[in-house]
Parts: sequence; C-alpha cells; structure tokens
Amino acid sequence: MAHLQADFWGGEGDQTADLWRAGAREWGPVQTSDFRGPRESWPINAALARLGVAPAGPGAPDHRDLFLEVGLGHGRDEEDWHRAALNASAAADYDDWHAADQAERESEERAAAERAAHERLPGVPVPLDGKEIITLLGLPQGRTVGAAIRHLQQLHLDQGPQSREEAEAALRVWAAERGLPVTG
Repeated sequence: MAHLQADFWGGEGDQTADLWRAGAREWGPVQTSDFRGPRESWPINAALARLGVAPAGPGAPDHRDLFLEVGLGHGRDEEDWHRAALNASAAADYDDWHAADQAERESEERAAAERAAHERLPGVPVPLDGKEIITLLGLPQGRTVGAAIRHLQQLHLDQGPQSREEAEAALRVWAAERGLPVTG
C-alpha cells in the first residue's frame, strides 16, 4: 500500500510518498518540492512504480505521469481521490485495474455509439418526419423510428438529397433487411 500526499499542481507545490508492505514501511517517506528531475523520480510516481505500475511500452509519450495514468490526477481533492481509490479497490494490481478500466471505457464507447445510431443528426434534412415513417412502416413510436430517420440522414450524406419516393423505397428496403414488417 502506498501513502501519497500532494499539494501539487502544474509543477508547483510538494509531494510526499511512502510504501508499506505486510504492515511495515518498505520505502520512504520521500518528500520533494523540486520537480526539475525526471518524472519517474517524483515521490508519487516512484511509489506507484514500486507497486508495479509498468513502464510505458513502445510509442508512449516521452514522459509518464503514473499518478495521472491511474486516475488520481483527474481529482483535485481528497473526495475525488477517495472515489478513485474505491473504484480501484477490487483490483489486485495495476494490470487488473488497467484492464478493468479499459474494458469499462470500451463498453461506454460502444454504448455511446449504439445510442448515436438512433439519434437524429442536427442539420441533416430528411424528406419524411417521424409520424410519416411510423405510418409508412407501421412502427410504434420508439428507437426504431429514430434509427430510420438516422438511416435517411446517412443516405442524404452519402448520396445527396432524396425525393419522398426514394426515401420511402429506401426505408422499405432498410426495414426488410431488419426483418421489420412493412405495412405501408
């Protein structure tokens, strides 16, 4: 376990860190307010490295701030850091935490992409409104109507403006591809 203390922002302030294992202090405390040296020697980064936070691989930036990388640098007060610690408390080590954090971010990105597929693009016109699409395809109100509008908007972006007849034909094909019954 590392004990970290910082009054630090943008290269100004001070940091203190020490490392404990099996109830005994293994390293530290180390304190500095001189941050001209390499980042990996700064107390917080040094403590995190001793806990097993791995060095950057090929293609990484010329410096790593492990405090920022593990999510603590986003916080500005004790409450933020406590929340970050709680989020990481189930991880056995940095690799476990990083894998879980990456999986959560990817899941959030997939969910955002899924939501975006059903949302209207601002400023992209369509020849049919939601009520007309409901009537044409016999759909209930809901996300599928939004997806149909989004499909028409994407056609507009890809092929240019569509006539009403072209839009209706495209929606019938789109609905059939999704196994939706077309009533109109």
